[in-house]
Amino acid sequence: MSVGGAIKHGFAMAGRMRSVVWALLLINLGLAAGAALPIYEGMLHFTGHSLMSETLAHGFSTDWLTDFSFNNPGLLQRYGAIIEWLGLVSLPVNALLAGGVLARFRTPEQGYSLGDFFRNVGRYASRMFWLMVVGLVGYWIAFRLLNQGLGDLIDKWTRDWLDDRPVFWLQLGAGILLLVAVGFMNVVMDYARVHIVMKDDSGVIQSFLASLGFSLGRFGRAVTAWALPSLGGLALLGIYLLVAPWAGSLLGRTAHGRVLPQLMVALLFVGQQAVIWGRYWFRVATWASEWSAFGSSKIEAGN
Repeated sequence: MSVGGAIKHGFAMAGRMRSVVWALLLINLGLAAGAALPIYEGMLHFTGHSLMSETLAHGFSTDWLTDFSFNNPGLLQRYGAIIEWLGLVSLPVNALLAGGVLARFRTPEQGYSLGDFFRNVGRYASRMFWLMVVGLVGYWIAFRLLNQGLGDLIDKWTRDWLDDRPVFWLQLGAGILLLVAVGFMNVVMDYARVHIVMKDDSGVIQSFLASLGFSLGRFGRAVTAWALPSLGGLALLGIYLLVAPWAGSLLGRTAHGRVLPQLMVALLFVGQQAVIWGRYWFRVATWASEWSAFGSSKIEAGN
C-alpha cells in the first residue's frame, strides 16, 4: 500500500470512529472544567451580579483584573498552580487514552462500546505510561543538547561578533534543528504506540526501537503519514485564531442587554468545542494513517 493509500484508508477509518473522538473530547473537557471551576467560583464570588459581570460578558477587562488581583493577593498564583497541575495530569491521561483509540483499529468493522474503550485503556495502560516516560526522556535530551547545549555554544562563539545578522541566522538554524528533532520524536512516539497495540506482546523498549528503525528506514513514508493528517488539525487551529478576534470584537459590540451577550458567549463556546473536536478527529485520523502505513510496510517486508 502506498503512503497515499495509507492516508486515505486512515481517513476512512477515522470517519467510522467518531465515538472515540467524543471520548477524547469529553474526558479532556472534564479535566479543563476541573481546572476552571475554582477560577469560575473565585470570579463569581468577587464579581457576583454586578455591572462588571455584564462588562466581562462583552470581553476581557484589564481594570477588572487589576482590581481582582489587588483585592485577592496570591489568588492568581494559586489559579496558575492549579492549571499547571491539571496540565501535568493531562499528559499521562492522554497517553493512556491512546491505547483505547488505537485498539479500535484492530477490528474497525466491529462495534466498539465505551466499555470496550476503557477496557483497552486499562489493557495497555502500563506500557503506554512507561512509553510516555521514555518519550519525555527523549524530549529532555533534545532540548538539553539543541536548546541549551547548542544555544550556549552559539552564544559563547558569537559573543564578540559585531554583526548581528549571522548571529541571528545561527540562532534561527538552532531553533529549526530543535523543531525538527522534536517533530521526529513525535513521529517515533506515535509509531511506538502503534507497535504496542499492533504487536500485542511487545514491550516498551522493543516498540520504541522498532518505531525508531521504521522512522529512519522508511523516513518519507513515516513522516508523510504523520504530517499530512496533522496539518488538518493545524489548519483548524489557524482558522480559529483568525476568527476568534473577530468574534471577540463582535461580542464587544453587542447591545448591553442580557440575552444577546449570553447567546454570543454560548455560540463562541460551542464553536471552540467544535474546533477542538475537529482537532481530535484529525489526531485519530493521524493514528489511523500511521497504523495503515506501519502495518502495510510490515506485510510488504514479510513478503
